[in-house]
Amino acid sequence: MKIGRFLDAKRPTLIEGSYVETEDRVTFAVKGVSHPPGGIIAVPKYVRAEGSTVKLGDFGSSMDFLRKNRPEFLVHDEYLGQEIPLIPLKEISRVYDPIDGKNCLKEDVISSVALKMVSLLVEKSGIESNAVGITGSILLGLHNEYSDIDIVIYGMRSCLKVYDTLKFMRDNNITECLSGRALEKVLESRSDTCMEPMAWTRHEKRKLTNGVFMGRPYTLKLVPLPEEFWDRYGERRFKEIGRATIRFRINDASKSIFTPCHYGIRVESVIEGPDISTRISSIVSFRSRFAEQLHDGEDGIASGRLEVSSDKEFRLFVGNGTKDFLMVDLP
Repeated sequence: MKIGRFLDAKRPTLIEGSYVETEDRVTFAVKGVSHPPGGIIAVPKYVRAEGSTVKLGDFGSSMDFLRKNRPEFLVHDEYLGQEIPLIPLKEISRVYDPIDGKNCLKEDVISSVALKMVSLLVEKSGIESNAVGITGSILLGLHNEYSDIDIVIYGMRSCLKVYDTLKFMRDNNITECLSGRALEKVLESRSDTCMEPMAWTRHEKRKLTNGVFMGRPYTLKLVPLPEEFWDRYGERRFKEIGRATIRFRINDASKSIFTPCHYGIRVESVIEGPDISTRISSIVSFRSRFAEQLHDGEDGIASGRLEVSSDKEFRLFVGNGTKDFLMVDLP
């Protein structure tokens, strides 16, 4: 079991983009970059049994699987103020690391395209190659001819350089926005979020972290290092005080491209929820689908879990509920 490894003595293996496997051959996707002591926040994605592998479709399916098969992995966390899927370190039998993993992929067309995109990102951005990894089904060796390319970048400085490179690649037609079957697949994967396909299409087509490279759909996660993360585990406690649906204006989108993502906002009006919702100052999500969703100065509409922190900040947590959404508010 390879758990204690560090990359350049900085990046722990077990953060967003990594996968872990338990003895019963369930593979979990690690979520976020800051975790409770002795455990990792991760959701089950694949179940391997009797020579076959079953993929769990969405977040709800993953949580249902845990409730039925490993209920001891679902705990109420005193700091996050909600139920989380927490995998004890002692239960982990294998770690899939995106950085190391890119050096030992299967030799096939999709892996080759993924490595070409990684090489191009490193060349054009000037970042170190050990800040880039390949994740998703390619890392796990479970991909097929229809699989997407999943890439992860670690460290905020590297992420910002890569984001500029993504702009260059889009402007020079090295990548394209999602369309056709590639877009349809993304819309299918978003079906557990309370947003219309037309709204998702509008957002996905303008994102740089999703797109098509050499004819293959790609998704790219920009992930801060644990020491860079703006909300480290245990520094504050959060408490749920209901749900809220709000209209707002973005006043700080500097952390919006990352996973987890953060939007600084000013509430314009409360559509539903307690009056105290007017004091919400930020929207956060641990789901990459809500990264790069809005830009500075844009008006938006969102629904999610209303939380208050131990230092009296009010925020909207979006992504875990089927009724949650975050999108531009069109006139």
